[in-house]
This record gives sequence, C-alpha cells and structure tokens, in this order.
Amino acid sequence: MTGLSKKRATDYERTLVNRFWDYGFAVMRAPSSSGTSKMPRPDVLAGSAKKGMLLALEIKTSRQDVFYIQKEQIEGLQLFADRIGAQSYVVVKFVGKRMDYLFLSVPDSLTQSKGGSYRVAIDDLKNRGVDFYTLINEKERKGQK
Repeated sequence: MTGLSKKRATDYERTLVNRFWDYGFAVMRAPSSSGTSKMPRPDVLAGSAKKGMLLALEIKTSRQDVFYIQKEQIEGLQLFADRIGAQSYVVVKFVGKRMDYLFLSVPDSLTQSKGGSYRVAIDDLKNRGVDFYTLINEKERKGQK
C-alpha cells in the first residue's frame, strides 16, 4: 500500500474478493500485514473446483508508477502457495490510472531489484501482467458495480 489509507486499500481488496465470489470462486481475505501471525499467508485465497484453480494472492495498491515489495514477503507467499498447491500472484491496482487489477505470476513475472527486493513498475505490469478475466478464463464480464 503506497500513498493510500489502510481503509481505502482494504476496500480495493474487498472489491476483488467480491469479484472472485461473483465468478463462482470460494474466496477469503486473510491479510497478514498487521503482523499478528509469524506464519506466511496471502492477503487473499481464492479457489474454484469447477475451474481447477487455487490462487494465493498478495494485493498491492499504489498511486506511484513504481514500488517495491520485500523479498521476504514474496518468499512467504511462495512458501504458502507451495504448501497448499496454489498458484501465487501479486495483484496490483494502480489507483488513478484507469486500469483494472493486474496479476503478476510469482516469481516469473517479477523483476528483482539491486537491493534484493522486487520492483513493480506500471510499464512492466502492462507487459507481463494479466487481467482478472484472462486469469480465470472468462470471455465475458458479468455486470459489475
């Protein structure tokens, strides 16, 4: 969350959770940014038996065109996903850019920075990210709010 209030970032997470639910996924928010758990876990876990998909998602919102994610956060996401057999993604919502959520496969679509963290830039996201509908193999969009 870069430059956004915690409430606003949470609202974006809930919007995405509701969208997964609307498309037939079982979904739950499990944000761990409060530091209450020592075990790694994703912000959102979404699954659909019908689609044969289980997704572990780390959600990031930003007003900036470039931001960084700590290496440990990505490693924790991958560890959780590996243990449960899920695909792991960083989901980015650039606020004020008229862009929908974009999903970056972890770690394949991430760019490691010199300091060991991961750099996420809006241009990289446009080139390597996939949108929600492509990710879940939906050709048409249902009525959205």
